[in-house]
Amino acid sequence: MKKLDALEFVFLSFKGEKFKTIMSSLGIIIGVAAVVVMLSVGEGLIVGISGVFGDMELNMVQVMPGGFEEAELGRPMKNAVLDDKDVSILEGVVGVERVMPRYSAWGILMEFRNEERNLNIQAITPSKEQQIADTIETGRFLTDSDRNCIVLGYDVALNMFDMPINPGSHITLSYPLTNTSTDFKVVGILNDSEQSSFLGGSTNSQVFMTHPAMESFLDIDEYSFSYINVWVEDQDKIDETIERMKFALQRTHRNERYEIFDQGSILEYVTEILTKVKYGLGGIGAIALAVGGIGIVNVMMLTVTERIKEIGVMKAVGANKGDIRTLFLIESGILGLVSGSIGVIIGAGIAFFISVLGDFPSTVTLPSIIIGLGFGVGTAVVAGVYPASKAARMDPVEALRAE
Repeated sequence: MKKLDALEFVFLSFKGEKFKTIMSSLGIIIGVAAVVVMLSVGEGLIVGISGVFGDMELNMVQVMPGGFEEAELGRPMKNAVLDDKDVSILEGVVGVERVMPRYSAWGILMEFRNEERNLNIQAITPSKEQQIADTIETGRFLTDSDRNCIVLGYDVALNMFDMPINPGSHITLSYPLTNTSTDFKVVGILNDSEQSSFLGGSTNSQVFMTHPAMESFLDIDEYSFSYINVWVEDQDKIDETIERMKFALQRTHRNERYEIFDQGSILEYVTEILTKVKYGLGGIGAIALAVGGIGIVNVMMLTVTERIKEIGVMKAVGANKGDIRTLFLIESGILGLVSGSIGVIIGAGIAFFISVLGDFPSTVTLPSIIIGLGFGVGTAVVAGVYPASKAARMDPVEALRAE
């Protein structure tokens, strides 16, 4: 049997059984659309996160007390206490550009014009935070000698309260755990910053004061830093610099726990997780394809039963087993190809709609299309193997006698 004759026969079959063809296509269409949507949404999340953090400088690492290490004999180690001595040690490490110690206080209440908001307050050393100082929009930045002054992030100053807060305004900070309150003067407002990081966060929602101001406000007897941000000179040598930092800190923190986080590695780790999630979601879509394949098996078996006499006629005029098997496989393959193509188009549209709702890029990649279409055609062909083989094995005499 010529291939063109086989194709003509298949299309005549589709035309004559429109409803059955449409119903058998639905499973493949839905399955392929699900695969494309899942892969595209996963890829969109990866691209979105890479875009958000793509412009940030990845040469910052963070030293934090605590961790999961244990001493050699299995005894728990105490957490390291980070202080000015550690800042000096880190500043002396080869490859370190600057060191910025910080204290983070959570659950602080800010009162302005009889309104209260719960905020996170950051204590900094202003002379070491030039990057933040460069983002002042109005007013001035802090100085190391400030004791009752604060600088507000853009959202805190302009969007958090009913009335905007301007430089010169006075606010009250309260710490519920100690039931203490202190009045502060706002000396500066930072500009609207879109840049963020895994370790530092955006400045828009932050409030800054000096370390002496924080120590006095919280009434802490033994003040230490929550973490220390360290900028490395060469991003390509960040691993080497981290090793030198660990070696330097071991002198004063032997058998004490601390961790050094590299936000570039965190970005890679998050991307790796999202990649696994993407293909996991694709696997869920493949389940829908498998269900569609079962539907095709049922439809093709019904087709074989309905066309027994037709198969007998073809065998009587010279068609062999291979011709009959090829005919039914071509029918399954074309059904899978057309259904898969429709599924890809529908899946791309749904993925775009989801990306608009989720506010992340719509990314329908060529691999997603190939995987979806390949799964669709493959599932349809595999589903048609058994019905095709059954049709090919039919006895022509018995087939001709069928009613």
